[in-house]
Amino acid sequence: MMLKDKRGQIRVLEAFLATILVFSALLLTKPVYVAFDSQYDQDALYSIGLNVLVEFNREGELGQLIDQRNWTEISSRLSTLLPLGVSYNFTVYDEESKIVNNSSISSGDLNGRNIVSVQYLIVERTNFNFYVVRLQLAWMK
Repeated sequence: MMLKDKRGQIRVLEAFLATILVFSALLLTKPVYVAFDSQYDQDALYSIGLNVLVEFNREGELGQLIDQRNWTEISSRLSTLLPLGVSYNFTVYDEESKIVNNSSISSGDLNGRNIVSVQYLIVERTNFNFYVVRLQLAWMK
């Protein structure tokens, strides 16, 4: 009677080890990035950048975060909204074209890549401050 109860334990152990093997293989593999250099790919990158800025500022959140000088939250949200394989650099300018952000807001090195630049006007709704943001994007290679 005891033997019958223990036979299923081997199958459970086997399933557990198979699960560990699959997940470790997924964790240890690096993502593969494809190089994008055609004009169509650059247009797609511009569309992605503009859509991200519009979505980010839909309820005026981006303007509020800029007014609060919360660069960490802006960087975190941009990293979440942009797809994998895209590097970015984000710069905020005031009405006099002076850089507002005192720290770098970026996700990687853009040197030596085809960069697409998206400029967007932000109006902070509570204090009526105007900002111009520049989001520079490049495909990772």
